[in-house]
Amino acid sequence: MSFSINSVTSNGAVYPKEQTAAAGVSSEESNSFGNILAKAIQRCFADSIASYEEKQEAKEKEAAQRTTAAGVSAPANFQMSESMDAIFQEAANTYGVSVNLLKAVGMAESNFNPNAQSGAGAQGVMQLMPATAASLGVTNSFDARQNIMGGAKLLAQNLATYGGNIDLALAAYNAGPGNVAAYGGVPPFAETQNYVAKVKQLMGTELTTGQTVQTVRAAAPSAQASGESAADEKTKDAGVNFLEDAVDRVRVQAKTI
Repeated sequence: MSFSINSVTSNGAVYPKEQTAAAGVSSEESNSFGNILAKAIQRCFADSIASYEEKQEAKEKEAAQRTTAAGVSAPANFQMSESMDAIFQEAANTYGVSVNLLKAVGMAESNFNPNAQSGAGAQGVMQLMPATAASLGVTNSFDARQNIMGGAKLLAQNLATYGGNIDLALAAYNAGPGNVAAYGGVPPFAETQNYVAKVKQLMGTELTTGQTVQTVRAAAPSAQASGESAADEKTKDAGVNFLEDAVDRVRVQAKTI
């Protein structure tokens, strides 16, 4: 009896090849042989895919180690000039807080002075205490961008805590949430009550900082590095896809044995 084994090339072409088996081989035995062969080929390609992926991961780790050994670090930060008004607007958009509220707090706290520092230790435009700044992810309170973003984040948290109540959010900003909880509302401190009233009054005015400040931003990865990373990933995907496609083709062709 004769049976056909279809060979599969890398481009997907199929070339039938007739081979003659020993006389007396039944159809059932032939099918059994075909199933065993198909499973063996499938396992072979599965192992190849796993091996390929392991090699790719090893190459990536080796490249990362070479980069570290060469002393190549993450992109350095750089200074840039920015409009403080634009930073306030960006902070408002980022945290969903009224830009008028943010500017009013900045005006009341420091008169928009990035270098302001109180006797109690509050720093920057939004007068953040060091511990509070750290909890908000601010690493340099005298960087206007970081400080305004941190103040906006804190106000957004307070507004969420007090259901959008501006008086309570401002009272917590000035006197702390502990005092708001202790008194069940705006604490009876003259400073805090005057602060809430002042900020709300400023909110109704057209505030403009009129300042350009120097801020620190992280440099974007180089175009070359990004391109190399994308090319490596594309090559890896192409290799894995080829092996997986080959498994499917062999599985289909083996069933015709």
